[in-house]
Amino acid sequence: MANIVKFGVKVLAATALMSSAAAAEGLFVGVEGALLQTQIELNDDYPSTIDDLKDTSVELGLKAGYDFDAFRVWGGYSYRTKGSEDVNYKNGGDYLKGEFNWQTHNILVGADYTPSLTDSFKLALGAYTGLSIVKGEFSGEGEYTIAPYHYTLSSDSVTGTGALFGLKLGGIYEVVENNEIEFGIKGDYQTTGIEDYDNALSYGVYVGYNYKF
Repeated sequence: MANIVKFGVKVLAATALMSSAAAAEGLFVGVEGALLQTQIELNDDYPSTIDDLKDTSVELGLKAGYDFDAFRVWGGYSYRTKGSEDVNYKNGGDYLKGEFNWQTHNILVGADYTPSLTDSFKLALGAYTGLSIVKGEFSGEGEYTIAPYHYTLSSDSVTGTGALFGLKLGGIYEVVENNEIEFGIKGDYQTTGIEDYDNALSYGVYVGYNYKF
């Protein structure tokens, strides 16, 4: 009888451990917001004094994936609000006056390493990549020479598709069961697919909410 009781206790303990492990895994959905500083490098067809554009933008995103407890995989979409910078260049007869604008739609996949530091807090160390759809716009006019070429600019808008590669470091706090708050820092590099904009570098802070099923 004692052996049967011991066996029953062991079975219950094993079942509890398996249930606990299963509860730590599962599908999740999330929303995320970020405040990002973006620097866009213009190509060599512009005067060197206006080589870079800088502005702060807000990113809003949705994601869904599967949490394996110590790591997770996910896919998602994010939209970065319009950034802009005014340009007023004059050098002799050369000039460029107007405003550059840009905004981005990103389709992403990522993976995060999420080891537990306490019962309710995890580290989040991740990488992500995907397609970056960038709309660039110039409103203004200009005329200048970069030997041996002469350029005349007017208002124009163009859309390009490039690639995005990023890293993030943060934490995940389980507020109540199945409900998580995530926060940290992130940074990524984009190719734009636009002739005028060579690439974009963005970095900043993010915060999000995840629900686990």
